[in-house]
Amino acid sequence: MMPEHVPMLISIPPKYAVSQVVGYIKGKMSFIMAQTYGEQ
Repeated sequence: MMPEHVPMLISIPPKYAVSQVVGYIKGKMSFIMAQTYGEQ
């Protein structure tokens, strides 16, 4: 069983907005989770 929260420490260059980076990561992770666990 996967944990509900996974702590991460990342460094974001000043040219990127934090919200953009978090949105990108969340989008990629939701896609991966859907591929892995979506059709059970």
